Amino acid sequence: MRKIRIIMLSMAVVVAMGGAMATSSKAPCSSLPQFFKNGNNFYPAGIEGFDYVCEFGHFSTCTYYYDSVSATYKPCKSGKILWLR
Repeated sequence: MRKIRIIMLSMAVVVAMGGAMATSSKAPCSSLPQFFKNGNNFYPAGIEGFDYVCEFGHFSTCTYYYDSVSATYKPCKSGKILWLR
């Protein structure tokens, strides 16, 4: 009986650790430097709320972030970019 209890307890610990690691996520893209697309080039967008804001828009991408693993720019925020300065 004691062996079964130890096995069940160790399985519960392993499952809990696996669940904790599975739910941890990477940093959101909004915490990374943002870029906007102009033609085929990407340029630094600046500070959101100071240099630009993202207006509502369904089918356009406001800002992108640089993914160093794939060496590509990936969409971050949807909408249209509106320059404040």
